[in-house]
Amino acid sequence: MNSINSINGLTAIFSATSDVLTAGLAVTAFSLFLYSLTFEIRDRLTNIFSAILFVLILIFGADAFGSIITDEIVLLPILKVHWIGLIFIPTLYFIFSDALLAMTGKPSMGKRKIVGIFMLLISAGLSVLLLRNELLGDLVTDQAPAPFFHRTFVMNLYLAFFFVSIAFSIYNFFRAIKRTNSPTSKRRMIYLVGSALGLLSGLFPYFIFEESIGFFSSMTFWLLSSILYLGSWAFIIGMTYAISFFGFSIPDREIKKRILHWIFRGPLTASLTLGITTLIRRAGVMLGRDLAMLEILAMVATIVLFEHLYTLFFPKLERILFRGKDLEELKRIHSLEERLFTKNDFNQFAEIILANLCDRLRSIRAVLFLKPNGELETVVKLGDVDEIITRAGKIEEVLDKEDDDKFFIHVNGLVLLPIKNPDDAKNAKKILGFIALDHIHEPRGDAEQNRAIHLMLRRLRTAIVDYQQQQKMLLSLDVLTPQMDEMQNLLAAGRFVDMNTEINLKNEDLLNKWTKDALSHLWGGPKLSSNILLQLNIVQKKADESGETLTKTLREILQSAINSLRPQGERQYTNDWLLYNILDFKFNENMKMRDIAKRLSLSEADLYRKQRIAITLVAKKLIEIESLYLQGLQ
Repeated sequence: MNSINSINGLTAIFSATSDVLTAGLAVTAFSLFLYSLTFEIRDRLTNIFSAILFVLILIFGADAFGSIITDEIVLLPILKVHWIGLIFIPTLYFIFSDALLAMTGKPSMGKRKIVGIFMLLISAGLSVLLLRNELLGDLVTDQAPAPFFHRTFVMNLYLAFFFVSIAFSIYNFFRAIKRTNSPTSKRRMIYLVGSALGLLSGLFPYFIFEESIGFFSSMTFWLLSSILYLGSWAFIIGMTYAISFFGFSIPDREIKKRILHWIFRGPLTASLTLGITTLIRRAGVMLGRDLAMLEILAMVATIVLFEHLYTLFFPKLERILFRGKDLEELKRIHSLEERLFTKNDFNQFAEIILANLCDRLRSIRAVLFLKPNGELETVVKLGDVDEIITRAGKIEEVLDKEDDDKFFIHVNGLVLLPIKNPDDAKNAKKILGFIALDHIHEPRGDAEQNRAIHLMLRRLRTAIVDYQQQQKMLLSLDVLTPQMDEMQNLLAAGRFVDMNTEINLKNEDLLNKWTKDALSHLWGGPKLSSNILLQLNIVQKKADESGETLTKTLREILQSAINSLRPQGERQYTNDWLLYNILDFKFNENMKMRDIAKRLSLSEADLYRKQRIAITLVAKKLIEIESLYLQGLQ
């Protein structure tokens, strides 16, 4: 009897754990779906991954709701929702594997694309059969361990479709792994493929038919379900982590930091909160007690506690992720951020100094003048200072003639406090700026007052020097930003592609695709700044000669290729001008296709065909320019 009670107790625990993990997976899938929408690079691979996450939301979300519903009338529509997801999962996996293989330099020449379209049609047909109640058999809800469906002939067809599709996907996955050359790219590809295939194991609880019900005991079923769900949670995070290297043109360490931050702040905290409150609710049902108050307190405490723990331990996690030299560099960067003196910070500090000086010297007006670019500039004002600014006149010449020891100088009815830079070895009297005050009470013979004024001027001088140096540093960063952005985009493009390989000028299909991508982001965007066409020798040469970035150089070459299609004379709307007009309106003026079609008196279908021809001509022009350059080197 005791052993039976123990087994029942373990079964209840595993069942509750499985339900909690299912709900946690739904929360995680939703959170990571939102995360995927923040990807900076929206290409085919990242878009398909977002679609997979959306389908997983349907699967795990519907199952989470289904675990707490016993009414068959309500349960059946919910189960149909997650079966919709199950129907489209194999198709999306195949399309995903196709996109991944294409990214390694093996694009579909038509066969895989046709297979993908065929699979989409099958999934759509199965969805129709599902909604017409022809896919699933009778639903049984009164037998342990879980509700199940009787098998049908159409269901057998679906299972065959599922496993064949996954087999094709696995074949593509391993082809993609085999095509990666460097150890780093191969390791990341294995992470992605392993996580994608491991995630499929979490689908086990959904294939519940009378055979599996009879094969597993209740405890074994829920134990295996819990293990698979826990593994699915790790796999979905691993897959998102791997795909993030495609979605962001930022360093690897920043990708790790972002996803770690997102997971801890979002799905992990939400899942743990949901799990704890669910367990408390079920414990209350088993004990026959109302634990609603405890449930609310546990919810609040869990959220606050885990947010606090994250704040405390995230720096330690960063140290684990970024060991060695990177950690020291990151500490210096963070230290710079904390100590950075912005313009607003400087103005606030200078205003405090001026206020203290006015209080000590019994003045009601003061102005701080600085010489950041060799010319006098009004920086901080205190009170109505228009008259002081008007009388400032040729004060600078007077200041240069005064002794260094004097810090009260009377000029044009004003009292000046010069701020000189003692660290300037070339010119000991170099003026950083000065403070102009009106109607002051000089502290003659008051040593303590003089020391206080000296101290405030010294602090202000230090702040001025630091602020001006930091402004020079920020100006340098502005100059370096285009090159830094380009480097990050090249890093993103080269994560799974060997950037040292030469472009095959004979592969016209790929060149047309790269040209179209570059033109679509001609005035800025990852499809231009991380485009493989940046490797063209002519682009590299012109960038070296002009000193411009590779991105800007490629843009100029593309515009030159477009202009080469322009006929002589004023713009017209004849057939001779058609291809140039399409390119100019679409990529230079960024007009919508509908508006271009109206302007050129074309149907949209015809316009798209003509656009493909125009892009092909631009690609051929690039091949011609590159070939001429290579011939000149020989």
